[in-house]
Amino acid sequence: LTFNASIYFATRESPKRRGNAHATIVPYETFEASDGWISLGVANDELWKRFCKAVERPDLTDDPRFAKAADRVRSRDILVPIVKDIIRQRKRDDWLPLMEAAGIPSGGVRTVGEVCESELLKSRDMIAEMPHAGAGVGVVKNIKNPMHLSDTPLDTYAAPPRLGEHTNEILTGLLGYSASEVAELARSAAI
Repeated sequence: LTFNASIYFATRESPKRRGNAHATIVPYETFEASDGWISLGVANDELWKRFCKAVERPDLTDDPRFAKAADRVRSRDILVPIVKDIIRQRKRDDWLPLMEAAGIPSGGVRTVGEVCESELLKSRDMIAEMPHAGAGVGVVKNIKNPMHLSDTPLDTYAAPPRLGEHTNEILTGLLGYSASEVAELARSAAI
């Protein structure tokens, strides 16, 4: 809870939900670029000056509404739409090198598809491929366990069962039903 708990104990009011926005730092949240999302952490006055230079908006540095961190928080409702308009003008992968060069904490927010197709997952062998009779291509994929234990490898993966695939063995093995009882359950459409 860190700063949120401090806000509560200082004011006795629960902080409002802000999504990805930070309660006491502005701009410090996710912003939509023209083709995706980025996260920015402009956490102090020096980073604010660098950010303004990187986005070619030196006028914002001199604006008294945004000069200091406390000013930016007070002017959140004015500043955030300005930053949104700026970031929307370029692609995500155009902004990220600019932010990195300026030393602005930032990162791309990837889609699930981008993560699943990433070279990082492939190079770390993090994609499990499991045979599956019901899959159109015969194989289903999922993310492997991120734990890598030297003496106990976690490398056995099984595809999810098809509907009813293990019903018989669960009823007879785990629950102790006889074969005739299972056959009766099937005849009566209980299973």
